[in-house]
Amino acid sequence: MSEVTQTVIVVVLAFVLHWWVKPYPLRKWLGVALVILGAVGCIALSQTQLLGFDLGLMASFAVPIGVVLFMTRRHYAAD
Repeated sequence: MSEVTQTVIVVVLAFVLHWWVKPYPLRKWLGVALVILGAVGCIALSQTQLLGFDLGLMASFAVPIGVVLFMTRRHYAAD
């Protein structure tokens, strides 16, 4: 699968996660998990492919997605 197609899939998943994950604790811990797993995955899975997906590319996108989820964790919280 081409890198452009993989990037589009990951960006769509990022928007879906940002829109659907609303509870504060889930958003916080999913963000933390994505940052940690993405950082580890960038090192450990840099040249690995699974079912046509480049796991290093997916891991490199997991870090900013996790950061966005963590930074906007109170986006849907009632004031």
